[in-house]
Amino acid sequence: MTGRERVLAALNRQEPDKVPWIETYVHDEMVEKLVGQLVDVPRQVRINPAVYEVLPLDNLNYNFKAPDFAEIRVIDGIDYVGQGLIRSRADLDKIRLPDPTKDEFYRPAREYLDKYGGQLAAMANFRSGPANTYLSMGMDVFSYALYDDPSFVETILDLFADWYAEVAGNLGRLGFDFAVIAEDLADKSGPIFSPAVVREFFLPRMKRVVDRLEIPWIWHSDGNVGPLLDDMLTLGMAGIGHLEPPVNDVVRYKEEYGDRIAFLGNIDLHYTLTRGTPTEVEEEVRERIGQLGPGGGYLLASSNGLTAYCKPENLLAMRDAREKYGYYPL
Repeated sequence: MTGRERVLAALNRQEPDKVPWIETYVHDEMVEKLVGQLVDVPRQVRINPAVYEVLPLDNLNYNFKAPDFAEIRVIDGIDYVGQGLIRSRADLDKIRLPDPTKDEFYRPAREYLDKYGGQLAAMANFRSGPANTYLSMGMDVFSYALYDDPSFVETILDLFADWYAEVAGNLGRLGFDFAVIAEDLADKSGPIFSPAVVREFFLPRMKRVVDRLEIPWIWHSDGNVGPLLDDMLTLGMAGIGHLEPPVNDVVRYKEEYGDRIAFLGNIDLHYTLTRGTPTEVEEEVRERIGQLGPGGGYLLASSNGLTAYCKPENLLAMRDAREKYGYYPL
């Protein structure tokens, strides 16, 4: 099977020839460590094609995320979001987004897919409004405004959701095979927001976006997402990732939801890939494939993305373990 066929089979909860391996990004510094060079691609490409020489990932990735209107510090190639800039209605004119109705906006993505697509599953990575809103306002202003001025919050949510809905409606015609919608709604202890806030403010906007999609999609969130799953599943996702360990009970999720969604993840970035040994990586990959792979519906991945601070030898161990343990029948 091609990488594209493998990924689409897994998202359809079927057994491919082997467990697919996909990532939402590979840091350029890691690509240089593994391969020694980078290929010139648009800045929105989050997996430099040079890495396929060493890591046989089954997807490519293009980023359609709107910017966060906040103070941003870049350290070692990583964006750190500081204070939000949209702190009152007077700041709304600071939100300026590219026009998603213009063909020019999509030209780099189309050219990239024309050159590198086909055998690999084409992933579009974007959001649906909530994270852009609370990051652009700042969590303090956002939280107070939910109660003091909810229409202010809704104005910003709607602005981002409408923009993403327009983008979502174009992805199928561009040739993308699936999408990952990254909305961080939890931390290690559980949901960041109450169920009431998620249901009243977030879900209607997210639905507006996903209803425009013609391709399967995966919801990504950091943290313990278990308490949110029943609500989020009403949106019709094909899968969930990246199931941050150890706070997500992936065995329970597979038993409880495995007939409805596929699972993406969740090789540990906090320790195994970054500080562990190749032997520990092999064992974790073997265990995760054994837990989530039977019956199909599993896509191997790190618990977020392949960062610059992963050990290169551990990514090679992840590659080799997938080859050793990932072929069906398991």
